[in-house]
Amino acid sequence: MRTNKEISGRMPGGYPPGIHADTRPEPEGDMNDGLELEESLFEGELIPVVSVPIVKLPEQAKEYPPKIELDCTVPEIHRQSTLDLSVPILRLRPGSITMSKVVLDDHIHSISKEDVHFYVPVVSLQQSAPVLHNTWTECASNVQEHWVTTYATLREQTSADSEDTEETPETTSPDSPSGGGAGIPEEPPDVMQYLFGIKNDDLSTRRPKIILYKERPEDNTLASFETCCLRIYREQVGGDPRLQPVSRLDETIVTYLDKWADPGRHLITLDLDYFSQEEAKKWFGPKNLRDFLRRAIAADYGFIIFKSRREDLFENCRLLVQERLASEIGHLLDIHVVKPNSLSIDKKRWLSSIFWGNCARVKEEPPVIAHYRDGGSRGTHISSYDLDVVFNKKCRAEYEKVFTSFTRGENRLYQIVTKKRSRESDEHYLMKCYVVRYLSEKYQLKTITEIRKAIHTEKPQESSSSPELFIPDVFDKKGNGYYEIETLFAGDRNGKELINHLSETVLKYELDRNKPARVYVVIDNTAAIRHMSDLLWLEEMFCDLEGVQVKFLTFDIASKGLIPIQEVNQKMQKVMCDKALRSSIFGKV
Repeated sequence: MRTNKEISGRMPGGYPPGIHADTRPEPEGDMNDGLELEESLFEGELIPVVSVPIVKLPEQAKEYPPKIELDCTVPEIHRQSTLDLSVPILRLRPGSITMSKVVLDDHIHSISKEDVHFYVPVVSLQQSAPVLHNTWTECASNVQEHWVTTYATLREQTSADSEDTEETPETTSPDSPSGGGAGIPEEPPDVMQYLFGIKNDDLSTRRPKIILYKERPEDNTLASFETCCLRIYREQVGGDPRLQPVSRLDETIVTYLDKWADPGRHLITLDLDYFSQEEAKKWFGPKNLRDFLRRAIAADYGFIIFKSRREDLFENCRLLVQERLASEIGHLLDIHVVKPNSLSIDKKRWLSSIFWGNCARVKEEPPVIAHYRDGGSRGTHISSYDLDVVFNKKCRAEYEKVFTSFTRGENRLYQIVTKKRSRESDEHYLMKCYVVRYLSEKYQLKTITEIRKAIHTEKPQESSSSPELFIPDVFDKKGNGYYEIETLFAGDRNGKELINHLSETVLKYELDRNKPARVYVVIDNTAAIRHMSDLLWLEEMFCDLEGVQVKFLTFDIASKGLIPIQEVNQKMQKVMCDKALRSSIFGKV
């Protein structure tokens, strides 16, 4: 075996530096035994055994982490100074009670009514104006009432502005904003339901009505309800129905009762509280009452009212009419149970004032209760706080007094300058005289010549775009405004429905497109309140008419002016803002 010893840098012995070779002699006999075996098995050239060196690497030095020692001694902190806190000590004196003797004067001084006006800028918004609430006070029934009204309306602001322009004080100009925006107003409250507990629509259906009227024990409301029924009758049928109360059942009354059975000519009220037991048993039975009702329902429209204040009489009548006779009679009976709601004296006064043309509310006075008998043992108690006194006597009387003044006294002048057409109801004509007076005072017209020159009544007007002539009820030549008077009575509507009649009245002014028209539809107050929802809807629909501006107005007799119906709706909302009362009223089924 040849060995290459020419490798440079080798150590003696033939090994690289740093490498130690094991040169110890191998054990004897091991290799030789192998060679002998190989020689015995194979023939040929003998290959010598190769010697492999064993290399031992040096061991790496072990690294130990450094030793870290911490000083665990805590230095002592010496207090250098002291902190003194000064806390004041309060010593309270023992409590003492001081009693003062106060003597109250039971005499309440009279406080005159005072109107406080707030000047609010009139801004036309795209939403309903905020509801301005009134402040009311209600006293005990045994103490004289005194109240101060603090309220402000857009009408009063407009009236204040009108004083600077030499117009009539506290009179609303039809051109002034009505307090509402362009949006459809909130649904107005139902005044009939608020007062009497029955919906206005239920009384307006074209069928004879049988009313079971449960009068309140502490109030008198029937006369006010009868007044509303007569107004509704004139709207549905027309004419002049008569009220026929029946408080006794002698032979004479029973004879005429069959003639009165047709409710198309009379509004019949049977007051069960005044019937004696013998009279009631003799006539008020199933047979007589069945025949009476059969003749009554044959009419087209009308009212028969069974009234009682006593629970037992009312319930017996209801069971007989509503449950027994209604099933025995083959015709459909339109039967309604009416139970008036209990209202405070303030709400009665406010609502009655709004209902009758915003008349001046009566002065406060102590309640006066009258007791009288009607030829029998039963007595009647009438209080000045009753709805019939406030609504039907005082406010209604003041409303009617304003219109009857045109037939006498200084207001007779307006009959001369106001033309009356044929078949025109007296109410419609007097309303027309009212508008003529309003315009005359607005422009300070005193003589007949001045009024007739500036204000035309029932005079045909020419149209620049149509050969047809239209006749307005009142034409304000000076202000270029057309006034249409509406009672909504059936006779004044010529048998047409309310929506159709008012639409034709307004749309006739669309003929004159070259001359923009301002049309004011003046509605009777009671009709405006009952049909407020339809009127507000129509006013909104007419906003899209091209060349025609339409506003619905009603009477404000306190200022001798006119007031937008939207403001009347706001006034009703104020009176009915009592949520607890409204939920109890309108939650009935």
